[in-house]
Amino acid sequence: MTFEIWVVFLILALAVVAFVTERVRHDLIGLLVMVLLGLTNVLQPDDLLHGFGNRAVVTIGAMFVLSAALTRTGMVSALSGKLADYSRGNPMRFLVFSLVTVCVMSAFINNTPVVLVFIPAVLTVSAKVGMSPSKFLMPISFASMLGGSCTLIGTSSNILVSSISDGLGQGAIGMFEFSQVGIVIVFAGMGYLLFLSFRLLPDRVTIASSANPEAAKKYVTQVQLARESNLIGKTLGETPFGKSRVSVVELIRGEQISRLGRDTPLELGDILLVRGDLNEILELDRQHSVTITPGLKPEVGDFKRVEMTLFELMIAPDSNLIGQRCSAIGFRQEYEVSIFAIQRRGRHHQREIGEIELKLGDILLVRGSIEEASRLRDSNEFILLEGVHEEREERHKAPIAIATIATIILLASLGVFPISVLSLGGVAVVLLAKLLTPREVYRAVDWPVLVLIAGMIALGDAMGQTGALDLIASQLVSAVGSLGPHATLWIFYIMTGGLSLLILNKPAAALMAPLAVILAQQLNVDPKPFVMAVAFAASTAMATPMGYQTNLLVYGPGGYAFKDFIRFGLPLNLLVGVIACFLIPWVWPF
Repeated sequence: MTFEIWVVFLILALAVVAFVTERVRHDLIGLLVMVLLGLTNVLQPDDLLHGFGNRAVVTIGAMFVLSAALTRTGMVSALSGKLADYSRGNPMRFLVFSLVTVCVMSAFINNTPVVLVFIPAVLTVSAKVGMSPSKFLMPISFASMLGGSCTLIGTSSNILVSSISDGLGQGAIGMFEFSQVGIVIVFAGMGYLLFLSFRLLPDRVTIASSANPEAAKKYVTQVQLARESNLIGKTLGETPFGKSRVSVVELIRGEQISRLGRDTPLELGDILLVRGDLNEILELDRQHSVTITPGLKPEVGDFKRVEMTLFELMIAPDSNLIGQRCSAIGFRQEYEVSIFAIQRRGRHHQREIGEIELKLGDILLVRGSIEEASRLRDSNEFILLEGVHEEREERHKAPIAIATIATIILLASLGVFPISVLSLGGVAVVLLAKLLTPREVYRAVDWPVLVLIAGMIALGDAMGQTGALDLIASQLVSAVGSLGPHATLWIFYIMTGGLSLLILNKPAAALMAPLAVILAQQLNVDPKPFVMAVAFAASTAMATPMGYQTNLLVYGPGGYAFKDFIRFGLPLNLLVGVIACFLIPWVWPF
């Protein structure tokens, strides 16, 4: 191997480690990859920056804007808000309506805003039907992936694979070309979700979603058992909490949040999240050696005549707070709320909150006035996990947004104009119709995603130019090529799917699509089946939270653990993979 190949493999290894450990922001990984490739002279500047001018990057950026414009019309929130009425209190009916709606919408607009709008709606409806939101949120995320796999614009990875295929001389993929296999996958996947969601998914409850509506009129705070407390070793029924009008909402023990059972003995250092009349809480503080957490004591007097509530805020995908430490944001000064805890991927962080850097999908457990909760409902930084996330809506302009997206789909399907040109035209219509302001258009674009994609395209180009891809393909052909193209396709699909589960689907698609073409050429077969295998494997990465962005979005609100995605998502991943590997060679022969 040449020096350049060693360098490329080293950069690839470092990138994979960075993705898996999540110590570095994803867009920063893409940026660092480009910097390393430039400093080592593996790529020249023009080739290094080629990813920013890639048609896929332009198209994906434009589709972010078009999805935001359609969301602004209020159609998505209106549909999600009506589901409770349509379901008539029946959980299964609600699940069916939700999955079908999300699946269909995700085939034509970016699935991230669809899932974002549905999260607070699901929390509200699940409380009404008396079921945990964990029974609904993961299926909704998976349904968005299934729907997105059916069309070119349904997911960013499909657009990326199509662009790479076209750039390598294999032709672009048609708007509905994915549907020939995607529809079969949708029916099989939806059957799995409908029949097994309630059986296999855990019954998890997050703190704020478990509080009843009357909690808004009561004081909510944390009390901690002091070393000299006479409550240590007693169960809930033996403590004053069982007799007073102060109720225990949750028990915080170490890094875990759980309900406090009546027979669970209390331990030194336990933190109890309690709700009730302020004076009764203070009386317990005086008489029973429970201590209101120190950070809250100076503020107690300020809230005696203010109706306080406890609510959860999820960090939005485009939030400016991502990457900032809590102590540097100034929540009390800026938003007039106090943070109790941060929940990240099923784990509770209550100590040294100020030093934690916020990430996408983090859940902030905060206390504030009811008026402040209403104000934060309109913030672009958070998603209020209570009711539908409302914002300014332009419902009278819904026909314009729908007609724009429909025209793009029609003309792209007929091959009249390239999808990149059509999508930019759609952005121009959005601006001319004033569906979004210029500032909102730029804000709608997920720039970190585009930087990440550009960096991975540069890495893929470097692997192609240095001969690294040829080396990997030749080794793969030597190992499994004798088994024939069908068996090789199955193995290649598994490789792509595994990589997608580790490093997100878009980087995996950017790296594996060029390899698909070279591998097929060395096998002397048509590259199309291998290219399509990359598309389907990358767009259905369900078995880990980091496989797809919508999984990260539902991770916190659903109260899921990592193993929940493996337990529920891996069988569906395998089902989709088997269907895809059987049908792809039949639809696109070798």
